[in-house]
Amino acid sequence: MYDNNIKLLSLIHLRDNIESIDITYDSDTLIAIIKLFKRTTTCAVCRTNASKFNCYKIKKIIHSISTQKPCIIHFKQRRYQCITCGKTYFEDNPFVESNSNIGHLTKLSILEYLKDFNHTFTDTAKLFNVSIQSVIDIFDKSIDARRRLLPEIICIDEVFTSKMNRYKYACVLLDFKSSKLIDVIATRHKNYLIEYFSRISLKERTSVKYFIMDMWDSYRDTVKLCFPQAKIAVDSFHIIRNLNEALKAVRIKVQNKYYQNRSKLEHHDMYYYMLKKFHYFFVKDYESIYDGKIKMTKYQSYWHKSEILGYLLSIDDELTTAYRLKERYREFNLTADYETCNDELNDLIYEFRNSGLESFRSFGKTLER
Repeated sequence: MYDNNIKLLSLIHLRDNIESIDITYDSDTLIAIIKLFKRTTTCAVCRTNASKFNCYKIKKIIHSISTQKPCIIHFKQRRYQCITCGKTYFEDNPFVESNSNIGHLTKLSILEYLKDFNHTFTDTAKLFNVSIQSVIDIFDKSIDARRRLLPEIICIDEVFTSKMNRYKYACVLLDFKSSKLIDVIATRHKNYLIEYFSRISLKERTSVKYFIMDMWDSYRDTVKLCFPQAKIAVDSFHIIRNLNEALKAVRIKVQNKYYQNRSKLEHHDMYYYMLKKFHYFFVKDYESIYDGKIKMTKYQSYWHKSEILGYLLSIDDELTTAYRLKERYREFNLTADYETCNDELNDLIYEFRNSGLESFRSFGKTLER
């Protein structure tokens, strides 16, 4: 029975050290009560071997490795008192690291299980009866994943990690062609990024031809310094989002002219209602808007999206001009030809920079940069 229990718990390597081992069950949990043979110990303070037994303390260790049920080791750990200096200390614990309650074998089993990329942290935590955070901590402490070689085209962006971390945002590098992760950098701070890329050989860095990014200045400055031969492309999503914010500012300005609580001549309840209810018509691709009949509660009727857009653009000339210019830029993104795109883009920048709308002039400066 003694040998069977040792095999059950995969503790064969400790066979000669175990004095007794008893197996019990508490609900669905297997509990192994283990006591080791008494051995000569050394005081960590005065380094003498003169000591006397003080008491036992039960150390609970998660040991869910070879059974279908949760398994806990109750290690009866001896506590000694040094006769020379009077300090107390425990005998060595071969099952677990100090300040941890997850056994060595459990950690090894978790890491072995995680070798399969289909196994998630959540699945692993459930199987080995530990917390998800414990699995993450074991993985992070044990695995030093090497980054991939830098490809020709790199996407760089940030991802929110946690307010509890030293840095809220981590920087992610992605291979544009294969959509595979290159590396995750602890922070997006410029000095940290420059130091990170500077450790990569110049030969590898010169193989990078393009960087795709948002408009975070630190990314641009870092790439210009560390990858002088690479071209920078701002992801069109971020440009469009910037343009939509500029158009939103124009729409809100016009909408507020017709606010129903204002006693002005331009007060128009229906204008205000339409501009607020159908605000998404100004920022969403027209093709993506529902193509069927849309209920108009105030008119007790149904309108097609073309009728709604026509009504919205009839409200104000500035808003119409802004919408048309925004659509021109969107069309440019979709249809620009490689041979003529420089001239077309310069024309658009000129129109934005000379617009009568402040938010559009600001966007023109951004587009030019």
